[in-house]
Amino acid sequence: MTRIFFVSGKNGEFDQFIESLPEEWNNSLGTCSTREFGLSIVKNNDVDVVVVGSELRDCDSLDFAKELMKEYPLVNCAMVSDLGHDEFHEVTEGYGLFMQLPPNPGAEDASKMIELYQSITGLMSA
Repeated sequence: MTRIFFVSGKNGEFDQFIESLPEEWNNSLGTCSTREFGLSIVKNNDVDVVVVGSELRDCDSLDFAKELMKEYPLVNCAMVSDLGHDEFHEVTEGYGLFMQLPPNPGAEDASKMIELYQSITGLMSA
C-alpha cells in the first residue's frame, strides 16, 4: 500500500486526482492547507508520496516543498506548478521533487504520477 498525502490551500484542487487513485493508494492522511500541519503529518506518519498544491494558506508552495525535502529527503514529492518545464526544473533542481503536475491535476495526471513513482521505486528495490 502506498500512502499519499496532499498539501494545498486551494479547496478542491485535488478532487479529480484523488478520485482516480487506485485502491492500493491509501489517501487516508487526507489534505492539509498549512506548512506546520503538513510537516507534522510527514514527521508523525509513514508517508510515501507528498503532493504539494499550487498554493498553501501560510507559505509559498515551492518554499514548503524545499523545506519538506530538506527535512525528509526519502519522501517522494510532486508539486503543482504552472511554470514551464525548464523553468520548473531550474527552480527545483537539487531538491528531489520527482514530478511537476499541472494546475488542477486530474485522472490522467494521477496515472502518470503513479507510473513514474512505480518506475522510481522499482529502480530503488532492484
